[in-house]
Amino acid sequence: MTNNDSYQSIGVNHSAAKDRGLLTNYSRVVNDLNDAFHHNYNQAIQCSYETLGRRNTPIIVVSGDHVTLFFDGKQETVSIIPDLYQKVKSISHVSFGIYITLANNRIGSLADDVRADLTEQLMLIERGLSILEKLEIPNDFISLQRNTLTTAAEIVRDVLDKGVIEEEPLLKFGRSSAILYLDNAALAARLELDALHKVISRWQNQVGPVSWKKVYVVICAAHQARYRETTKQYFQRLLDESEGLGANFENRVIYAEQIHDNEAALQLLARHLVDQRTSKSLFGDRTRLQEDLMSDGAAEYLKVLFAH
Repeated sequence: MTNNDSYQSIGVNHSAAKDRGLLTNYSRVVNDLNDAFHHNYNQAIQCSYETLGRRNTPIIVVSGDHVTLFFDGKQETVSIIPDLYQKVKSISHVSFGIYITLANNRIGSLADDVRADLTEQLMLIERGLSILEKLEIPNDFISLQRNTLTTAAEIVRDVLDKGVIEEEPLLKFGRSSAILYLDNAALAARLELDALHKVISRWQNQVGPVSWKKVYVVICAAHQARYRETTKQYFQRLLDESEGLGANFENRVIYAEQIHDNEAALQLLARHLVDQRTSKSLFGDRTRLQEDLMSDGAAEYLKVLFAH
């Protein structure tokens, strides 16, 4: 290699090293910009969080069997599931469990483990029927519970006697029981809504009309928002909101998926409020930041991408 070649090589290496250094600096600047955004965003969320539960922003959090009011720097938690609700729910669950057991075994001979399971469940049903009158269930609800348990007991006895699960009797049991499950579910909804409405009406008077206009509700759940979920329906009706798909339909009633405690629910609400205020200011639409920001561009480009 000549001296000239050596100098050129050194020059190339120096230039490449310089370019790598610039790229590293550029990447660092970009990361710093991104970190600054998250810092500012989190600061905004924290400011929003600190306003929650005060006189100007009362908050209601529904979590499991309880509902909590955050207002005027204080909180109150109340159970909204009465004892009778648990009783009628358990009776439906026993019957539904029978159907699941039979359907899971499939049509044909009864497996030994399924026979043992059904024998045990039949004993539970018979025990339930024997004490039904003592469960303090109102008389107008008793017949529904008795029909539910009796229908389940009849098919279990039939299957145990024959040692076989037959398609037609199973289908008949499933269809007749489904009606009873819906009737029991309607009863359970009445019981839950009556208890919830009693608590919320008291809190509404306690908060007063001015602060109530600014109330927010967070409904915690381990599962994605079920369509027409009971407590969500209640608060949407109470606060004049509509059922819809996705967060862009949520304003004052927010469904918190995979959130189980009040603190996490309040943090989610704080983020929700920041997003809505920012979206309203930037786009004139309070829900625009609660859908993918790239959604409009994606929709337009997909027309081109799949033009043929």
